[in-house]
Amino acid sequence: MTSSQEVPSTKSAKLRKKTPEEVKNDDLFATGEKICSLWIDFRKFIRKSFSENPVTMQEEQEFLELKSQLTRLQRLLAQRMPEGFQYGGHRMADLMGKCISISVIRDLPLQDKKGLYGLWHQVHISLQHMLGILDLIREGHKVTFETVKAKSGNIKADYAASRKGKKKKDVGGTVVKLLVVAAILGAVYYLFVMKK
Repeated sequence: MTSSQEVPSTKSAKLRKKTPEEVKNDDLFATGEKICSLWIDFRKFIRKSFSENPVTMQEEQEFLELKSQLTRLQRLLAQRMPEGFQYGGHRMADLMGKCISISVIRDLPLQDKKGLYGLWHQVHISLQHMLGILDLIREGHKVTFETVKAKSGNIKADYAASRKGKKKKDVGGTVVKLLVVAAILGAVYYLFVMKK
């Protein structure tokens, strides 16, 4: 290293202080990471219900404490999330409500347990998506969310009615086309066959 290439001293190198917005985004990301970590632990208890190993009172207590932590962090996260962003918190709350204890899950039929595990997986995917969004926000990217208004009423009936109208329109168009083709064929027949 030559003398012209000196390493800047630590005194001269200034560390940039984080803005309140950056601190808020870091805290939000840390909360999201904590929820994801606890959600993995939640799966361990669901998996325990598939086994025949006995469940201890300590495990039941740990499960209840885990649910309590998840609920508290979920509430905190919901208050801090950007407006319009949905991360699947309602599905998480639904699953935790169905999983009262490990013993209750264990007593469910196998199909119901598989359904709970599938719901756990859906929430896990939503949480990973949320973590990616929070990471983008933490890095300073501008993220906007569009709110989609759900259709009200019977969606299947609305779809069937819209298809029914299209079929009538298509049938009417087909009849007109057939009449035009018949008229053209009649004119050609008249010109070439009848005039001879």
